[in-house]
Amino acid sequence: MIPAILDAPGAVVSTSNKRDVVDGTRGVRETTAPVWVFDPQKIAQEEPDWWWNPLSYVTDEEKAYKLTQHFSVGSRVPGSKPDAYFDPKAEDILSSYFLAAALGGLPITQVYLWVTEQVNREPINILKTHDYELQYKGLESTLELADKQRDGIFGTAEKMIQCLKSRNTLRWVAPTGGASVVTDRRRQFDPHAFAGSRETIYILSKEGAGSAAPLTTALTVAIAEAMEERAERSGGRLPKPTLFALDELANVVRWAGLPDQFSHYGSKGLIVMGILQSWSQGVELWGEANMRKIWSAANVKVYGGGVAEEGFLRALSDLIGDYSYINISISSGKSGASRSRQEGKERIFDVSNLAELDRGRAVVLASGAPATLVRTMPWYTGPHKDPVEASIRKYSPQPEEEPVPAAPAANPWITT
Repeated sequence: MIPAILDAPGAVVSTSNKRDVVDGTRGVRETTAPVWVFDPQKIAQEEPDWWWNPLSYVTDEEKAYKLTQHFSVGSRVPGSKPDAYFDPKAEDILSSYFLAAALGGLPITQVYLWVTEQVNREPINILKTHDYELQYKGLESTLELADKQRDGIFGTAEKMIQCLKSRNTLRWVAPTGGASVVTDRRRQFDPHAFAGSRETIYILSKEGAGSAAPLTTALTVAIAEAMEERAERSGGRLPKPTLFALDELANVVRWAGLPDQFSHYGSKGLIVMGILQSWSQGVELWGEANMRKIWSAANVKVYGGGVAEEGFLRALSDLIGDYSYINISISSGKSGASRSRQEGKERIFDVSNLAELDRGRAVVLASGAPATLVRTMPWYTGPHKDPVEASIRKYSPQPEEEPVPAAPAANPWITT
């Protein structure tokens, strides 16, 4: 991650669930252009002196639906399946609420209030004013359902936007002090302005309960789409490639639509570097077919060891292939010597070899080239060593000295 970020010629989008990449590269990247750190879960202890309004992404009903999908997928427990009735209905009302809040210039917190109130007709009136007839009539029909049925739909919707209840998270995506969107004096992040720069943004989130994954995903996708629009205006490709260094891709950025975008992003100058802990982690998010789609679309695939999934390792072993050799045997007898040639094959890496791959080694499969065993070069062995160490000294918190333990107080119940 660190060498890739420092070698990037254009803008960089970095995602992670740890602060180490931020500390190691921030000091270097900020000498080129401004740096943004989106830290709603206090991973790097960054204070929100800027904010991003997710509703600025919502310009029409299609964008509202895409934003809803990020909340739906990001809030779902890994491996669980959506309910065939309640999830689509919940997504439908959330999509209409996001659109209404964006049209009304309201903060995203208003969406949560509408969901919990259920019967509030303000979003219906906003949609009606802006001639979104199908959306407001759909909301009206949902409000007229039986109480038990309506409660199930709104309960599902509330679960999808649980991350909006976190005050720490809201400081990054909503106006401070209960102010309106236009009165917050902090810097506001604009993905379209970022797309034309060489700036860097670090997007941090943890997995599990309280995760801000819906918002980190939405921000990443908003930047990617802004980059794609700029590429189209520039003749189909960005003037300088943008790096998306996506560590913990299946946890921090639960980007459900990535398999469909992955194949052509590279041709537009959007270089996606996705890092997964295992094959199963990707299957859990995208499914087997879509995971294979990403694997096939990647121009460079790197396996760094540490995986114990037999199915994946067997498939990788087949891709690496066999070593072909010629075995020549010579025999002699009464009639003289004879020579025979026999072609043989041996598997280069079997499953056990791949599972036990030495640390510091990796298998690289690049398009148009045979599989290659390489020795990895960490940042501290290359030309970035000194600037990275300087950045770590500047931004990484120093360990506190342990206090000297005080003498235990005398126990009045024990005589000496």
